[in-house]
Amino acid sequence: MAAGEGAKRVVAHFDEIVKPDGGSVRLLGREGATLRVGYKPGSNEACESCVISAEQLSEMMRDLLCDHEPGIEQVQVEETAD
Repeated sequence: MAAGEGAKRVVAHFDEIVKPDGGSVRLLGREGATLRVGYKPGSNEACESCVISAEQLSEMMRDLLCDHEPGIEQVQVEETAD
C-alpha cells in the first residue's frame, strides 16, 4: 500500500526539523496501518538533548499523522547511517 499525500507531507515536515542538526527523515513505505521511515539522527554539540531520538520521532509523527493520514496507526523508525 502506498503512503498518501498526508504522510508524505508529515515526513517532509520532520525532515526540515532535523536538517539543521545534519539529520534526515525519508519515507521507506507503508505496510497496512504502519508507516516506515528511515531516520539519520543529526548531532548538536551545544545541545545533545535537542537531537530527536528515534522513539520521540515515532511518537511525534504518529500524533501528527492522526490529522493528516488517519489510516496510519503506527510509525516504524529505522535508524540509518546515510
